[in-house]
Amino acid sequence: MLRIINVKHKVVSQNFDEDSVKEKDPILCSQKIVLGKNLSARSLLDEEDKILPVLTSDTLVFAPDKTILGKPQDAAQNLEMLEIFSGKTHKVYSSVLVHLSGREIIKTSETSVTFTKMSSQEINDYVDSKEGFGKAGGYGIHGPAAKFIEKIEGSYTNVVGLPLHETYEILKSLKLV
Repeated sequence: MLRIINVKHKVVSQNFDEDSVKEKDPILCSQKIVLGKNLSARSLLDEEDKILPVLTSDTLVFAPDKTILGKPQDAAQNLEMLEIFSGKTHKVYSSVLVHLSGREIIKTSETSVTFTKMSSQEINDYVDSKEGFGKAGGYGIHGPAAKFIEKIEGSYTNVVGLPLHETYEILKSLKLV
């Protein structure tokens, strides 16, 4: 996604345990996770890379009852997630943090996603496709699940996984683009 806004980058590892964050407020939870990821990534950088900007992002999907829905562990969990979304609106939060020379800027995007009422067959077919595996909330808005999404309010790229507007604004404010 960073290529879309012409950002030269390389992916570095981090080992932050996202489950260690117990914050219930979705915005604070998202921000604490990206901060932890950023600190972890910076601690693992080679000495010559420590002067480079470090960008971290995280996307959280919240069920209508405000429960965090991670990535489904199996087909049964994916099925359960889609049943929760069917005919309802849920929220997606993504935070982006860029650290450069001791300065940090963080922004959070909130998007409401409304699914149409799906039949059991539609849900089962989607789960059987395995398209939702490895994706927060058990679906990808940029794939076949798009046909079930009645409307979104907010940032589409937030739901894809990286809110590009917020990312660009941070990079611009740090004079990196």
